[in-house]
Amino acid sequence: MNLTYITYQTFPAFTANSIQTMTHIKYFSKLKINVKLIFPLRNKESNSDLLKLKNFYQIDENFEVHGTIHPLPFKKVNFFEKFNYLFSHLVWSYFVTRKYSKSSDSFFTRSEWVFYFLSKRKRNVVFECHQLSRLKKRLILASLKNENSRLILLNNFMLDELKLSENEKVIILPSGFDEDLFSLKSRVKKSRKIIYAGSFFRFGKSRGLEHLLESFQKLKKLEIETILVSNDEKDIQFLKEIAPHSFDQSSVTFYSGLQRKEIAQLFKECAVGILINNDSKHAEKYTSPLKYFEYLSCGLNVVASNNEAHKTLPFQNNIVYFNKNKENSFIDAVKLAINSNSDLQDELNAHYSMSSRVKKIKNLLS
Repeated sequence: MNLTYITYQTFPAFTANSIQTMTHIKYFSKLKINVKLIFPLRNKESNSDLLKLKNFYQIDENFEVHGTIHPLPFKKVNFFEKFNYLFSHLVWSYFVTRKYSKSSDSFFTRSEWVFYFLSKRKRNVVFECHQLSRLKKRLILASLKNENSRLILLNNFMLDELKLSENEKVIILPSGFDEDLFSLKSRVKKSRKIIYAGSFFRFGKSRGLEHLLESFQKLKKLEIETILVSNDEKDIQFLKEIAPHSFDQSSVTFYSGLQRKEIAQLFKECAVGILINNDSKHAEKYTSPLKYFEYLSCGLNVVASNNEAHKTLPFQNNIVYFNKNKENSFIDAVKLAINSNSDLQDELNAHYSMSSRVKKIKNLLS
């Protein structure tokens, strides 16, 4: 089977969406699917050299890669930022689908415009949707009129908003974890550490870790260590600068620039994973956090901010919720979670691993 993966993301990057794309490609390749990745060279850091991408993402599988010249400047400019992005995305999608629409049997994309233009050409295409807007909903519903178009949604909120139901063309499929990296192997037992790993911001808005700084300090007095990981030094600098003068910065251990396997090893040394998000509509309705499944696969329990999307995740018995704005709520949640055991490996591998996920996508394409 040949599969062309067209995305408006750019590579390499430490973002969760780029990691998910590369992990998809890794496991598609394990199924003997010949993958061709096509993406725009949006900025000076963009690179389509296969060896550099494989080294950056620490994957061994081979695939074909095409970095295309972007037809419009992508640089975001103040007031026109959103319009510039949308228009650039549209133009790039039109030209790239016209050029590559006959490049393989099947297509996979996270771009609504790529989905729309390939559907117009009656191609066999799957679109994985991670957020909704009025425009995106129109494009999705128009695209689904093509009998060969398929749709993946992350949860029931998205299904309800589109006024669709699950069928042979539309499925709900949460995120999946890389079981080669995240597992119970070498796990440290009876740990007193908690961890957050990922971006401290979502679409330019803080996720809210700054509200937990005082709690991290109090947890240290209870001999519970906090680890925060971000591969953007600006995230760490932001948190250090916003912390009050009274905050003891030794209460938190910061890490940056880690490989995925190093992050996985840190997870195995911890007892609790932190899931936190802001109150944007995307965070409330449209998210299926990859880190959640990675935490669970390493045997961690989870403390989570009480966003609605978090409450649609599987294994709710392994989540203790907290209120970011309520004093001691986070500390109480950590105390409960740190004294519980979690071993969901078999069920996670069967239903939420990346290998099981790509098999479902392959079936959808077939």
